Amino acid sequence: MTNDHEKFDGAGAMEALNSIRETRAQALGKMDYWPWWYDAGYAASCALLVAGQGLGAAIGMVCTAVAISILLIIMRKWQADAGVWVNGYSPKRARWAAFGLAGLLIGLMVVSVVFGRVQGIVWVPLACGAVAAVLGLVGMRVWMALYRKDVKDLK
Repeated sequence: MTNDHEKFDGAGAMEALNSIRETRAQALGKMDYWPWWYDAGYAASCALLVAGQGLGAAIGMVCTAVAISILLIIMRKWQADAGVWVNGYSPKRARWAAFGLAGLLIGLMVVSVVFGRVQGIVWVPLACGAVAAVLGLVGMRVWMALYRKDVKDLK
């Protein structure tokens, strides 16, 4: 008596492996192009999340809600256009870029709160928000480069 696990179809396995490689190549091809709205939305979300925290509780809540809404819209639109959405923390190499960006943004939020809410210096949260927007764009590009390398190395 043979078990299904004992049966091995080499040709079928190679066909399945080639199908996986083809799907990866198609997914990577769809990620070669970033529309302007992705960059603008992601940068705006980072800026709102950081700056809003230093501008008072009510403004901070509104900024956070708007930033999360923008991110959800980006996610839905990208998924509809590209057919795939990848969580920023799931790919092995790329997750460290996401963690690094998150750490930098949290640090900027702390600076924003200390200077904005505690000391009442309004321009500091706005400046931190601008820095967060730039870091968001750079971090997104670094993440994508690492993600693409990670997927290409899965041969």
